[in-house]
Amino acid sequence: MSPKTESAVRTIDTDVLVVGTGGAGLRAAIEARRYGVDVLLADKSLIGLNNNTRWSGAGIRAASRGGVGAGINSPYDSPLEHLKDSLRVGGFLNDQRLAEVFCFDAPSRVLELLDFGLENLSDMMMHCSFPHGTAIVNPLLVTIAKMGVKTYRRLFILDLIREDNSIVGALGFDPGREKLVVIRAKSVILATGGAGEAYARNETATTSTGDGYALAYRAGVELQDMEIVHFEPYVHAEPDLPMMDRHESRAGGFGILRNKFGEDFLPDYIERIGPPGGAFHEQFGVFMPDIRAHVSRAMAMEVHEGRGDKDAVFYDLTHVSEKVWQSDIPSQYLRWVLARGYDLRKTPIHVFPAVICTLGGICINEECETSLAGLYAAGETTGGVHGAMRLSGNALAGTIVFGARAGRSAAKRALSMTLPQLNSRSIEQGKKIVETVLERPASREGDPDEITRQIKSIMWNKVGILRNKAGLESAIRDLDRIESENLPGLFARSGSKVRSAWECINMLTTSQMIARAALLREESRGGHYRLDFPLRDDRKWLKNIMLKQADGGMKLTTQPVVMTLCRPGEMPDDSPIARALAGIDRLNVKRVRGKA
Repeated sequence: MSPKTESAVRTIDTDVLVVGTGGAGLRAAIEARRYGVDVLLADKSLIGLNNNTRWSGAGIRAASRGGVGAGINSPYDSPLEHLKDSLRVGGFLNDQRLAEVFCFDAPSRVLELLDFGLENLSDMMMHCSFPHGTAIVNPLLVTIAKMGVKTYRRLFILDLIREDNSIVGALGFDPGREKLVVIRAKSVILATGGAGEAYARNETATTSTGDGYALAYRAGVELQDMEIVHFEPYVHAEPDLPMMDRHESRAGGFGILRNKFGEDFLPDYIERIGPPGGAFHEQFGVFMPDIRAHVSRAMAMEVHEGRGDKDAVFYDLTHVSEKVWQSDIPSQYLRWVLARGYDLRKTPIHVFPAVICTLGGICINEECETSLAGLYAAGETTGGVHGAMRLSGNALAGTIVFGARAGRSAAKRALSMTLPQLNSRSIEQGKKIVETVLERPASREGDPDEITRQIKSIMWNKVGILRNKAGLESAIRDLDRIESENLPGLFARSGSKVRSAWECINMLTTSQMIARAALLREESRGGHYRLDFPLRDDRKWLKNIMLKQADGGMKLTTQPVVMTLCRPGEMPDDSPIARALAGIDRLNVKRVRGKA
């Protein structure tokens, strides 16, 4: 294929273009369509079927006093309680304007899901067969079809089209038809998810290659806190098992993490307040997903200090009764499907954390506007909402809250203007790049699969759960070497392989952002842990790391965290999560001082 002629280019006009069809993208499309504008919903995969929303555990969190008459239970009676815990867990790295909007909008947006056809929402869990997030995705898909939202599946967005200080559309590639697709739009919403695929161990959708971050970066948009990566603890580490976790099973909650000496090591990192042998929340006062970053860190530290086995730890469920194993479907699924061939009643199994999401991302305001007019963002591709760590259930609630806000803002802009004019510069440049990638000879150095393998290895081994200066500097050198030595030879054997090649570029750019930001943040906070700076430092680092393309390079700066409501130390330890975090800090300080 050689996209040199006009016949190889398709042009589409729309009011609002939404890129990505997870919870944020679907919800954005619905809201924009409510305003009567034309909406085009595009995805590089199938619409709604390969994204982190669908593959999530399906927990969703919002304040709900007395269930709001809808049978919904919540740990919070008021949005203010939810907000306080979100800030505590986020290490006060959250943009408090965004966090406040999120917590106060979430109750109504969660209830609204019932109007879209969501069923079985109780205890803030969407009870559905695997994959659990199908419970939220399917009703949204039905809704967009009813509303007349146009869709374009398997369309890979190569770049945003910028005119002056505005985004006026996007340049895509349709591998099936081997055509460039030029989309002219009044508003563009990025809802492309995260970058878990940049790591060798991840529990994210295969589409999570950092596309939105890279698209925004190349367009000149500002991003923040890219160093914050979230890890899921109990992910299988047996070579013949799928890299998946235990899900939210009752039996899994009774599991004990042990090192190679058989020691129950978690109380060395998280204060145990209840008797051993109970469920996680009974022993430690909180549910595991709310402090998963700290559990992940404890597991990684055991391996780092030589107490692991095969670069992992043991997950011991041998003491769990048959009654508990049979008590819920997720427990049965864990036992019979995820642990294929392993009898968890008799043998502990190897587990180790894997990336579950990225918490940094594109900077937005309360209306989901970015630093460029016409460009909006929502969901995991944005930063600022969750800070340095997030509560369980906040992710899905965030997708619908900010998806709706992005859709509304984008539609209002579209109603106020005519379609922008495009010059041919961006289009010609895109055609040239695709043509070059397709015409290059195949080589090992330029093979997208080989480059991707290298990136995954570098990020996992040097920019993972435990970080230090030497490892981060080495990672940056390695990633820069790939950029200078491998990317010039990047090739695609056919039009169908152009997506893989471009994902490689996006993954590399995103990895460079993560590594550089992680090197700059010389402290430990939430999901970011530096072995050489193991304590949180509010005096020096109560600030966000901002990142953008400038002067042909990646420019990093810092700015104070937006604090409109409260600062660390101003809230009493009056919630279970607050007390658990205080205990974790005490044990961390004790460990650090014991090594000094």
